[in-house]
Amino acid sequence: MKVKGLLGAILLNLLMALIEFIGGAISGSLSLISDALHNVNDVFSLVISYVAEVISKNKKSNSTHTYGYRRVEILSALLNGILLLLIFVFLISEAIQRFKVPTKVDGVQTIIIGFIGLIGNIVGAYLIHEDSHHNLNIKGAFLHLISDAFSSVGVIIGAILILMYNLYIADTIISLVIAGFIFYSAFGLIKDTLHILMEGTPRGIDIEALEDAILKVPGVRGVHHVHVWQISSKDYLLSAHIVLDNQMISSAENITSQIKNLLEENFGINHSTLEVELEGEKKECQCEY
Repeated sequence: MKVKGLLGAILLNLLMALIEFIGGAISGSLSLISDALHNVNDVFSLVISYVAEVISKNKKSNSTHTYGYRRVEILSALLNGILLLLIFVFLISEAIQRFKVPTKVDGVQTIIIGFIGLIGNIVGAYLIHEDSHHNLNIKGAFLHLISDAFSSVGVIIGAILILMYNLYIADTIISLVIAGFIFYSAFGLIKDTLHILMEGTPRGIDIEALEDAILKVPGVRGVHHVHVWQISSKDYLLSAHIVLDNQMISSAENITSQIKNLLEENFGINHSTLEVELEGEKKECQCEY
């Protein structure tokens, strides 16, 4: 992970949130305040991401946490998703109040600050884009920044409508659109994190294809009790029983080594526990690899 990029995104979003808060208060724009709140949550999200990465990499495994603290990444991503939902609820509530009591909005100030926010979010997303492909926690932070960029576009569109037609309600409508995008991002992130916490099969891994690949290894006659799960974005684990030809028991260690290499190269599974059984005897040879 590029720590400098993450820290740069934190400082940039903090500055954007401050500018949008001030601009929203002066101009009366709910969409700017919405975007500012989203940016504040981005800052919190990025800080959590940074802390989670430091903890998961520097805190080693021990007798009470045998896998270490790598799952902090997933818990952090879940917290980010919950925070997005809270912001969604707040924005919906504020938008309803604006519909009841319309507020005048300064279109010029709103459009200027909207452009500043858009540029800031694009730069921030660029700084962590590469790491978002390999880390669910960073992906959560990246989604925050992308949604903020779309929010800024919405702010600009609303400001243009205000300048051209004095359509002040456009600001409130844009806020609702921003809220909808926030909800969509939060739902996807929470769904992914809960799937991992429930020990679901990692996305993209086909158990049937995995079993077929193992069965093609010379000497393997069967495979069952297959379990695949993950503890972080990068750590995929598997446990399985492998049935070997009776004549191949002397080569069991070599066969299991081939299977582990296959699982890592083809399926990204970097920790495998394989229990060997002999064909036809329906009993284990007490061999675990």
